[in-house]
Amino acid sequence: MKKLFILFSFILCSELFLISSAQSVECLNDKVTRVTGKDECLAIHTFKKNPETKIKNLVIFIHGDQSDNGPVVGMIRNAEKVEVPAGTVKVAILRPGYFDNQNNKSSGSDCGRRDCYTTTNLDEMTAAVQSLKNYYKPTKTILIGHSGGAATSGIMIGRTPGIAEGAILLACPCNISSWRFMRGASSRYFSLSPSDFIKNIPKTTKVFAITGSNDNNTADVLALDYIKSLTDLNINAQYKILAGLDHNGVNTVSVISEPLNELLK
Repeated sequence: MKKLFILFSFILCSELFLISSAQSVECLNDKVTRVTGKDECLAIHTFKKNPETKIKNLVIFIHGDQSDNGPVVGMIRNAEKVEVPAGTVKVAILRPGYFDNQNNKSSGSDCGRRDCYTTTNLDEMTAAVQSLKNYYKPTKTILIGHSGGAATSGIMIGRTPGIAEGAILLACPCNISSWRFMRGASSRYFSLSPSDFIKNIPKTTKVFAITGSNDNNTADVLALDYIKSLTDLNINAQYKILAGLDHNGVNTVSVISEPLNELLK
């Protein structure tokens, strides 16, 4: 019995070592395909405009909750396709626990893709963005988020003042409590909310919020009220509702292009 226990312990320790080794090898932290967060290894897609040019801008693309449990593709496509000035690096980050259609996956938990804008995951995303900033040393950093990615971006600009000079929030559930109430969800939740960090946002930050008029997920009032709270504090913030577009319809290059180039001027 004792020999069996020793053998089992040896096998278990060996497997844990192999798993740990595989994880360390997997996380290259090359700032091109992977970047370390606080404790996790996040998959990224990197696109550079004129890579030989001195880096001026870093644009971070953050996807939504993707509640169909499928791979993340929209924000990666946006990062690849949107036109930007020379010297701009575009990085699409996969939030903890998410994967793309090329079998790249970020470590960590996606919380079942619900109620996951948690302190733990925000710490991971914030650390990843700061790591990329330290690496590229841009003059400007812009966050672009859709839905849950907009919530994540909105939280970061207030929770970590100065993390970005601007943000574009597409279909933003900017007040998580109100958003959950509108959707008939439980009043008990663990997510942070952009609305909780408004007073910490630097006055120099520029924010665009865009929602489709046919969005039946994140009602326009959520972003509208958020932007009003920012402008009341003399923060440069603008809200736009786009006729005929639904929740995912705003997550396109054509919607992003104008505000992004305005932020990169």
